[in-house]
Amino acid sequence: MHILSIRPEKILYFYMASCIAVLIFNLFYIFFDRFQNEKFEKRRLDLTDILTGEMHLLSCGGTVSAAHQRKMRRFLAKPEKLRSFEYSMPESGEDVTDEDKKEYFRQMRPVFLGLAEVYARRDPIEKAYFARVIELFGIDRGQESGDGIIEFLNGLVIQKDVYARENALRALLSIGNKDMILAVWQKMQENEIHHSSRLLSDGLLKFTGDREELARLLFAHMEEFDCRLALPILQFVRILGADFREEILRIVKSDRADKELRLEGIRYFRKCPYEPAKEVLKNLVIYRDHVDWEYSAVAATSLQAYPGPDTEICLKDGLKAYNWYVRLNCAEALISGLQIPQIRLYDVYNGTDRYAIEILKYASDRYADGENNYV
Repeated sequence: MHILSIRPEKILYFYMASCIAVLIFNLFYIFFDRFQNEKFEKRRLDLTDILTGEMHLLSCGGTVSAAHQRKMRRFLAKPEKLRSFEYSMPESGEDVTDEDKKEYFRQMRPVFLGLAEVYARRDPIEKAYFARVIELFGIDRGQESGDGIIEFLNGLVIQKDVYARENALRALLSIGNKDMILAVWQKMQENEIHHSSRLLSDGLLKFTGDREELARLLFAHMEEFDCRLALPILQFVRILGADFREEILRIVKSDRADKELRLEGIRYFRKCPYEPAKEVLKNLVIYRDHVDWEYSAVAATSLQAYPGPDTEICLKDGLKAYNWYVRLNCAEALISGLQIPQIRLYDVYNGTDRYAIEILKYASDRYADGENNYV
C-alpha cells in the first residue's frame, strides 16, 4: 500500500497515540524514580541507626556481634545496598568518633574479605564500586601481607576497564604498603597495562604511608619499567621534591633516555635546583637550533630557579630563537620568574630584533594580567 493512500486522520491518530505513550512512560518513570529514592532514603536512615548503635557499643568496650556481621554480609552483597551503606555511615561528632569508625571496620574486616570473593565474580562496574568502598573506608589500611581483598584489587589492576583499574590502584595506595605498590607496578609492566601517567602520579601522591620511602623504592627500580610507568614515578619524585639530583641529571644528559623522561627531569631541576644542572640547562637554550625545541623551552622555564648574570644573558640570547615557545618561555622566565627590571632589558628593547622586542612586551602584558603558562 502506497503511503499516499493512507488517510491523513490515521497518521494523526498514530501520532497522538505515540505522544500519549511517551507521556505515560515519562509519568511512570517519574513515579518509579521517586519511589526508588524514598526507598533508598528509608533504608539509609534505618541503616544509620543500626550503625550508630553498633558504634556506641564499641565506644563502651563492646564488640560487633556475629549476628550483625552475618546480616551485613548478606546485605552488602547487593550493590544498591552497598551504596546505601556508603551513605549511611554516621558523621564523626560527639555521638560517633573517628576511632569508633576505625574499630568498627577493623572488626568488620572478615565481612569485607568474604565480600571480595563475591564481587570478584561480578561485572566490572560492580567490581570498581566495591574497590572504591574499600578505599573510602580504609578497609585494609595498614595491612602488611596479602589477603583476599588485596588479591581482589591486584586482579583489577590488570583489567581492561579503566574505572575498575583506577579504583583498585587508589584502594591499594590507601593501604599504605610501599612493597605492594612496587609489586603493582611490576604487575602492570608484565601485563603491558597502559594507564594515564597523570592518574598514576596523582595516585602516588595519595599514598597513605611514607611517601619518601615509596619514592626511593620506586626510583631504585625505575629502570625495570618502560616510559609509561617510569614517567609517573619521575613526576611523583618531582612534585614530592625528593633528592635524586645526581641520578636525574644523568637521565637529562643521556641521549638514550626517553624524551618524556628527559623533559620531566628538566622540570625537576626547577623544583629542586642543582648547580651542576645549571650548565646543562643553559646549553639547551644556547644550542637551541641543534636540539628539539621542547628541551630548550622547558630548560628556559627551569632556569628561573638559577638567578645570576650568566642566566640573564642566556635567557636574553634565547629571545632570538626561531621557535615561538622558546622565545616566550625565555621572556617569561626573565620577567615573571627572575623579575628582571625593565631598565636591565633596555638592551633588548633598543635592539634590532623585532621578534625579541614583541615577545618581551607580550610576556610583560601577560605578567601584568596574572597569566603565566609555560610549556
